This record gives sequence, structure tokens and C-alpha cells, in this order.
Amino acid sequence: MHINESRHYSRIHFDATVELNIRLLEDIQTAHLLDISLKGALVETDRPISAFIQLRSCLMTLTLGNGEKITMQGKVVHHEGCLIGLESLHIDLDSMTNLRKLILFNTGNESLLGTELSHMLNSIKMKM
Repeated sequence: MHINESRHYSRIHFDATVELNIRLLEDIQTAHLLDISLKGALVETDRPISAFIQLRSCLMTLTLGNGEKITMQGKVVHHEGCLIGLESLHIDLDSMTNLRKLILFNTGNESLLGTELSHMLNSIKMKM
């Protein structure tokens, strides 16, 4: 199966700087956001980070141009060199609202966003 066939969420290519706090690392990293979705993000750091960050919890904060924030709690699911893939495990309501607006603005497809939100809610219900 091709990797994109298993994706249920649209990735939005977004050029921005984020704050990235990975548990047990000494400092907050500034990283470059490459893309973001309802389920996670791909970021790039200025320098490689320790090889021992797999599955560590993290907090990513994206500050939008209007000052609103998208704060995503998650875990590192993969990393290679300076690239780090994050899976979102929790996002507050305000951040979800801002992320929804960002995705809608960049895709222009409200029905696709509705389908993705339904899929996400169904997957949460199945875990309960």
C-alpha cells in the first residue's frame, strides 16, 4: 500500500515557525513547520536532535499571524536527521477551531474537512 493511501487527513503545507518542547530535552526548540493536519505535523529543526526522541511526548505551538495559537500535545512518531513527525494526542477546543479554519482556508473544501472530522471522532469513539 502506498503511504498516502492510508492517510485519512489532508496535510496542509504551511510555512511557519513553531515552538517545540520535547519531553526530557533541556530546551524548547524552534522548528520550521512543513505541514500540519488534524492528526499531526511535520517539522524541521535547525540541527539534528538526539536519536532517542522516538515516542517521547511533546508540545508544539504555532502562533498565527492574528496572534491566535494552535497548541498540539502529542508524541514523536518518527524522525530522521532534522525532520520530526508528530502525532497529535490532544488539542484544546480553541486550537482545534483555529486548525479547522486554517485547513478550510487552505483547502477550500468544507465537505472534505467535515469527512475528516467525522473520521477523527469515530476513531476516538472506537478507542473508548
